[in-house]
Amino acid sequence: MEHTLQLVKKIAPDLTEELIKRYRVLKTVRLLQPCGRRLVVLSLGMTERTVRSEIERLSAQNLVHVSKIGMSLTEEGMEVLCGLENIFSALTGLSVLEEQLAETLGAQKVYVAQGDSADSERAQKEMGQLAARVLFENTEANLRIAIAGGSAMAELVEAIPEGLEQKAKLVVPARGSIGRRLELQADTLAARLAEKLQADYRLLHLPDNLSPHVLEEMKKDPDIADTIEEMEQADILLLGVGNALEMAEKRHLDDHIRKELEEKNAVAEACGYYFDGKGKVVYETRSIGIDFNEIDKMDCIIVVAGGKKKAESLLAVSHSIPNGIFVTDEEAAMEMLRLAGK
Repeated sequence: MEHTLQLVKKIAPDLTEELIKRYRVLKTVRLLQPCGRRLVVLSLGMTERTVRSEIERLSAQNLVHVSKIGMSLTEEGMEVLCGLENIFSALTGLSVLEEQLAETLGAQKVYVAQGDSADSERAQKEMGQLAARVLFENTEANLRIAIAGGSAMAELVEAIPEGLEQKAKLVVPARGSIGRRLELQADTLAARLAEKLQADYRLLHLPDNLSPHVLEEMKKDPDIADTIEEMEQADILLLGVGNALEMAEKRHLDDHIRKELEEKNAVAEACGYYFDGKGKVVYETRSIGIDFNEIDKMDCIIVVAGGKKKAESLLAVSHSIPNGIFVTDEEAAMEMLRLAGK
């Protein structure tokens, strides 16, 4: 099909460009709904006149509903959008990009959102929706899910609809709660995800960098011990990835540790583990969380991160996640291929 579509693009480039433009408007409305026209303009970089014209056409076709609270997709609009997804991916070259990146990362599958999630709310939400779809495809009512914290994980949870039948047995945080923003902590996201998936959940109210003595004592607490045991039996891991030095600063690691990370060329952080460019763990925070030495026992690992600055970090972490599923964006995907010499 992809070859055929490329031939269509050659013989009728004006028609395919119109299709791509209208598809992008439709998809942006879905990602940001309910939304105003101005928000769509800012997200796509199109002129207001172009967006207004396209919205009028889509509304006339009963694909977009316009009301006082904003624009949203109709049921028919959702069907059209889902039906065109593979065609759009082939026309824009995203499917080729996904295949190339999967080979580079040694990944089971790669999904690429259009745009740059570092500065586009639309791209952030698309990554979240892609990750939510991947989770749906891999979870069952008898499985345990471990979820890390962070903005990418928050978008994933937000993208999951309300009112589902049971989709998992249990949700646990992938590590103790850290950071100042409660809504991005693993505990908060685990509870919210469990609510949406109609699953049970456990929490782990523990900060980073406890003393070894305190850490061992905390592990003896029955509730914490129970959560750790459930965490070790997780079937699915939902994981965000950060830049090592940026995360070290956010987590207020001591100056001598930050210097050590610089000297060891740390480029990535995930779940309290810091990796160099070759994927070797060069530092581990004193916290309770998923053991990276054991994650190969899990059935499914879904990594979600985007933005050009995350490319080197994602490449590094991929060495420790064989056969993982990666959800990223165009900017990160192209930079990863460039860094890998592809």
